[in-house]
Amino acid sequence: MFVKIFGENPQTKILDFLADHPDYDYTITELAEKTGVSKPTTNKVIRGLLKERLVIVSRKIGRSKLYKLNTRNEIVKTILKFEFEIAKKLLTWRRKRQRNIVNLHLKYNILRSQPGN
Repeated sequence: MFVKIFGENPQTKILDFLADHPDYDYTITELAEKTGVSKPTTNKVIRGLLKERLVIVSRKIGRSKLYKLNTRNEIVKTILKFEFEIAKKLLTWRRKRQRNIVNLHLKYNILRSQPGN
């Protein structure tokens, strides 16, 4: 959702992905693959997000660290609320648009079925 609004930069892609999956944790490699961001750039972005406490190390498996969104962070809470509100607004807008399209089709079909058309 954020990528559509804020653009295709690596930090936005990673935050957007993590915000869509706040209960899961990922390695740098997984994040890079899932977001389309290079592994070195993902590593750099994650280091920055760790400094800001937007992301945390959730656990370690062998030498690999897994990262997830820090849902206790107030900024992250705001990000998640914002994403939810955007999704809600988009859904409402799409439903209205769909209703308008259906209404246009109905009017068209009524006009087409009248004698002389």
